[in-house]
Amino acid sequence: MGNKAHQGDSKTFEQLSFDEQSKSINAQIVNLKKAIEANIRLAGQKGKDENGVRKKRIQQLLRMCERLIENLGIGQADEKH
Repeated sequence: MGNKAHQGDSKTFEQLSFDEQSKSINAQIVNLKKAIEANIRLAGQKGKDENGVRKKRIQQLLRMCERLIENLGIGQADEKH
């Protein structure tokens, strides 16, 4: 994540403190939620199947979570104990 943390800010994500990183991650999650909700609303306005779009977005989120779990090794440490 070598990109700038915020537009106009001089720190990269790695240069942020733990608390700043945590707040940034939370803000990104909130923004993703809002984007998905807006996408589902727009789907309905455009005559698309809202439930189908909702299911696709949920599947995207699940795949992202699965990749995070795999890449971060979540669960592996638990299995050793």
